Amino acid sequence: MSLSAITTGAQTVTATGAVTPTAGLDISGVTGDCTVHLRVQGLSAASGTPKASIQLEDSVNAFTASIPVAVQEVQGTVDTKAEMHFSWRKYQLPNARFGTASAVLRTNVTVLGGTTPSLTLDSWLES
Repeated sequence: MSLSAITTGAQTVTATGAVTPTAGLDISGVTGDCTVHLRVQGLSAASGTPKASIQLEDSVNAFTASIPVAVQEVQGTVDTKAEMHFSWRKYQLPNARFGTASAVLRTNVTVLGGTTPSLTLDSWLES
């Protein structure tokens, strides 16, 4: 078993956009079974209900164009005592281009709601 980081460890974001590293994880050599993991360690807002849409997306052209392969919605306060963990096996991501030349996978926050929201997350590939 091998773990490869999709995000550079736990990242805290306060705005939408690709999560570091924005260039993504090279998945061109992934041909066997694998599992993609997403862990939400924190979600908060100064007021209002915090919410987030987190998208795993792949690309074969440096994200000039990307394909969403999984979207996870999270709503309500999340802290380290009640972190959320999501995972997808390769067969559950039929549009992901594992094993395709130049394919990369990254995490992108497409919605982040509430007043002054903050989201802490990390993601990785287990192969």
